[in-house]
Amino acid sequence: VQGSSEAASSGDVENIVFTFLTTKTAPDGIQMVEDEINKIIEPKIGVHVDFETFGQAQYVQNLGLMMSGGEQVDVVSFLGTFSQMIAKNQLMDITEYMDTVASETKEVVGKDFLKATSVDGRVYAIPTLNGKAAVPNIVIRSDLVEELGLDLGELKQATNWDEYFENMDVLSGWFEKIHEAHPEMVCLVPGAGNSLWTGFPFIDNLTDNYGVLKNDGSTEVINFFETDEFKKLCEYTYDWYEKGYVLQDAATTQEAPNTFIQSGRTAGYFITGEEGQAEQITTATGVPVEAVKLSTPYLTTGVINGIGFGVSSTSEHPEAAMKFINELYTNADIINLLDWGVEGVHYEVQDDGTVDFPEGVTADNTSYGLNMDWFFGNQFLSYVWGKGRDTTIYERLDANNKSAEFSVANGFTYDSTTVRSAITAVENVKSEYFPGLTTGTLAPSEIENFNAALE
Repeated sequence: VQGSSEAASSGDVENIVFTFLTTKTAPDGIQMVEDEINKIIEPKIGVHVDFETFGQAQYVQNLGLMMSGGEQVDVVSFLGTFSQMIAKNQLMDITEYMDTVASETKEVVGKDFLKATSVDGRVYAIPTLNGKAAVPNIVIRSDLVEELGLDLGELKQATNWDEYFENMDVLSGWFEKIHEAHPEMVCLVPGAGNSLWTGFPFIDNLTDNYGVLKNDGSTEVINFFETDEFKKLCEYTYDWYEKGYVLQDAATTQEAPNTFIQSGRTAGYFITGEEGQAEQITTATGVPVEAVKLSTPYLTTGVINGIGFGVSSTSEHPEAAMKFINELYTNADIINLLDWGVEGVHYEVQDDGTVDFPEGVTADNTSYGLNMDWFFGNQFLSYVWGKGRDTTIYERLDANNKSAEFSVANGFTYDSTTVRSAITAVENVKSEYFPGLTTGTLAPSEIENFNAALE
């Protein structure tokens, strides 16, 4: 390993294996992408990379089998499993490389983000640079906004709970108008987990919501479900449900929110997201919508280290692996190959600076089409996909990251392995009460029973 840089200069190339998860079956064109990447990095950094991909559901298990079986694994990825990988000792301490072969990445990512992938001051991975400053949004059909004269300017990016509840009062007024004008549709349907609330503002949920920090500078871990704020949220949902604004089987439906939008059965829903939400939903459903942010962002460890890359603790080529990781955060050519494939084959640059399919290529017949620009390294180096889209979106995402408030617990990584059975127990309780309370199908008076069962 020590001589890898000398090897590169003398013409030798180190071979590394890059394992990563994909949201679709490994496409036919992935070998072409790998070949093009190697044409760039072999002469530049003296590294040859081989891809080993697994579906999202199989990745964690297969990575563990590869490492325990003695197979070569050098660069690894994670999606929500950083603390698990630390607990399993699967990530190498890469601190020494951050000032040498990955110094550019260290500068680009910044110390606050690297805290989230550090343990006891030592760096174990690099978080993906993408839009981290996601907040609760209300999604509303554009035709209803226009028809009923709904003033989007009435909603503010709340900086505290009082302002957030003022937004809820505004929405209550909107829902009354929508319900009166269009009794054939509901105002709200639930998101993931059968809850209207896809996330809570102004707290660090410490990865699982079972014990949280308020963003008031305090380091006291509290039960959010015992707070006045949670109770008030449940009072809104109960009121909305009783008035017929919420889907009647909201606590049990298995349908995705966008299918309700598409079929004209709902006016909207809550979503936690960043810039470009309305554009994405409109594209996905064919129904124009507005998305309005309801609070200012609050960055937590779990948000920052949700996606990232590190070096396998079993790697015999850590310096070469870190050289490759450095390219993921600093080299636009590498990022666009991973994100979109090979130019002229999988995508073409459009006159407006976006990229889209070449003539004759579609989402159905492309040989690559991973569509994972949110995943690989530094998204802000990537082209924006989709002719006509706003090409400033990544600049705005980057600016939001830089202006967001950080949790006082940024850098704290919670290892849940010793309390796994306790977590299973509280998860079972949550599944019994939470969907009902947060869709309005259970009265707020049930919060007391919820907390008693959690205790």
